[in-house]
Amino acid sequence: MSKPTLFQSPWNFLALPAELADPGRARAWVLPVPYDGTTCYGAGTRNGPAAIIAASRQVERFDREFGGEPGLEFGVHTMASLRVVHSSPAEMEDRVIRAVFGALSGSPAPDVLAVLGGEHSISAGAVRGLVKARPELDVVAVQIDAHADLATEYDGSAYSHACAAWRIQEVCPVFLIGVRSLSAAENKFLRRGMRVRAVFAEETTPGGRWLKDLARFVKGRDVFLTIDADGLDPSIMPAVGTPEPGGLSWETTLKVARTICRSARSVPVFDLTELSPIGGLTAPDFLCARLVYKILSLSLTQKKSRQ
Repeated sequence: MSKPTLFQSPWNFLALPAELADPGRARAWVLPVPYDGTTCYGAGTRNGPAAIIAASRQVERFDREFGGEPGLEFGVHTMASLRVVHSSPAEMEDRVIRAVFGALSGSPAPDVLAVLGGEHSISAGAVRGLVKARPELDVVAVQIDAHADLATEYDGSAYSHACAAWRIQEVCPVFLIGVRSLSAAENKFLRRGMRVRAVFAEETTPGGRWLKDLARFVKGRDVFLTIDADGLDPSIMPAVGTPEPGGLSWETTLKVARTICRSARSVPVFDLTELSPIGGLTAPDFLCARLVYKILSLSLTQKKSRQ
């Protein structure tokens, strides 16, 4: 019988024991980015990363889809929260770039890095850090979002959360899923069909060809997956700053993740952004924690060993 301990498990993602959270052992790393600098409606995304990590400590590690506890196999290292700066969104993006680059180009390095936001503007820094650290990869982006996020600037800033997809498409092609709110200018850009393909929320029907289109888009390529929590239906994800009616169900969101992880060569970086916790309502926090764990499990069980 193992000797009982007087102390709680370390305060990390999934409440893993220290040996499974060690960066030299863990194949997955989590980077919290508690940034809330350009939100324009409801604030609070700075509290998202801590809420996700706290909720993850209550997530059951056993997963019937895998017939075991995948988190105990691949391990998860929780990095210290990125120090934020509110005076300059451009400088904040640079910090995200440097943090992601440093994690992926160092030794040891994760097979998969999960970035926890924070507002959606951090995603442009995450994908830039990825391509800087791994220039040999053939990177494409998949974005779940209620909004097109294709503004070239918003409130006078090109680094706004409303510009996330625009800045990502400057780096790589983007496949948008779940959009149900956009401007006339964004709609015009999408109709040109250049660097961004959009599947609107009403098109995400069961049995539709959109999942096959997604599989073709990511096939054999390296995917940066970015999830704005408002892409999900507000009936299950009310804790966001800019909620929109409609959106993806839990099951549809998992279909997206499974399609990507099954068809892509790798998912080296993904993020989950825009959770704005509501006091006394923990279900959205728990959903985000479960989703992060599921994506880590799906992406890491495709390849059992380090590259």
